[in-house]
Amino acid sequence: GHGFPLSGIDGDVIPRVRVNPHYPPNALTKNIGGWVRVQFTVTAIGTVKDAIVVGSEPGTVFDDAALKAIARWRYNPRVVNGEAVERVGLQTIIRFTLQN
Repeated sequence: GHGFPLSGIDGDVIPRVRVNPHYPPNALTKNIGGWVRVQFTVTAIGTVKDAIVVGSEPGTVFDDAALKAIARWRYNPRVVNGEAVERVGLQTIIRFTLQN
């Protein structure tokens, strides 16, 4: 794989609520699968903001669906010294696979 550094990615960064993206109808029709790598910030209250696409295949087919989905994800707040803090620059890959 590509060498994406995992430093700064905490073991506790697993979404508490994970909303699956809507499969774009045109991709379904054409039997296209793919993935989107999203970079985002988890706020002190566990919501997602500032999500951007940093990589995707094929093209931008799945970008909108991935961003709409991750905007609805929820995380447990990260607490440091008793205070909830933002986590910036997290990344995740959202995969679009056709279920046969």
